[in-house]
Amino acid sequence: MTLLVYAKERFSADFAGPARFRRLDRIVTVSNARAVTICLWHGIALVLAVPLIDRFWDVPTFETYLPLDSQWFLFGVGWVLLALSVPACGWVEDVAARRRPRLLP
Repeated sequence: MTLLVYAKERFSADFAGPARFRRLDRIVTVSNARAVTICLWHGIALVLAVPLIDRFWDVPTFETYLPLDSQWFLFGVGWVLLALSVPACGWVEDVAARRRPRLLP
C-alpha cells in the first residue's frame, strides 16, 4: 500500500485505469469492503493450507498430478481458503459497522 501511495505521488501515476474492467473493479471493491476480514483471516488460511495439502498426499492422483511440494501451490490453496472465508465471515464487518449484513458488498 505504501508503495502505491509513493508511486502515485512520485510518478503522478493514475490508478483509475483498472476501473474500466468490470471484473477487476468488482474484485477491488470487495477487497476494500472486506479489508478487515482479509487482514484477520489471511494468516489462518495459510496455516490451514499446510495440513490440507498434507492430506492431499494420501490421494495417489493428487500426488501424481499436483505440485504438492511447491510454495506456489500452498499460496494458491491459501488464496482459495481466504476466498471462502470472505463470504463466510465478512458479514461480521457489516454488523460491527451497524450496516445491513451482506454476503458480498
